[in-house]
Amino acid sequence: EYTALDLSPFYLDAARENDNYWRRVRKSSEQQAATSRDIRPAKFVQGQAENLPFDSESFDAVICVYLFHELPREVRSKVASEMARVLAPGGTVVLTDSIQRGDRPILDERLGNFGNFNEPYYDDYTQDFLVSHFEKAGLRPWTKSVRSNTKSLSFLKID
Repeated sequence: EYTALDLSPFYLDAARENDNYWRRVRKSSEQQAATSRDIRPAKFVQGQAENLPFDSESFDAVICVYLFHELPREVRSKVASEMARVLAPGGTVVLTDSIQRGDRPILDERLGNFGNFNEPYYDDYTQDFLVSHFEKAGLRPWTKSVRSNTKSLSFLKID
């Protein structure tokens, strides 16, 4: 089971179509392999990441993909706090977004160029120490992975 949240109703419609496609493909694959499980549709919720419409400690995992570079720094902090709030003890937050300065030093001089493409918060994002937002929210850093121009960070909520 999973819940998807986005501010855009259009992105949610695309995600709903993708979910329907994935469940059809998975069901077909399982039928061919003579195994079958009930694959429930995702829940889709329109809302703001900085004001999540979910109960505290209601998710085992929270995943955020390519959002933080779209936000001003103070909103990034609010989003990290909200993700920590809805995460159950023992749970994991995974943040995946663009690399930042220092992740691939050879690209540092050119990273800011992306901000010229109608990305007003990108330059600040590339210099923001993201871990601090999550630590202030009570989460412990766990892993970091950098692949191409993408970085993933994970954090744990200790009981």
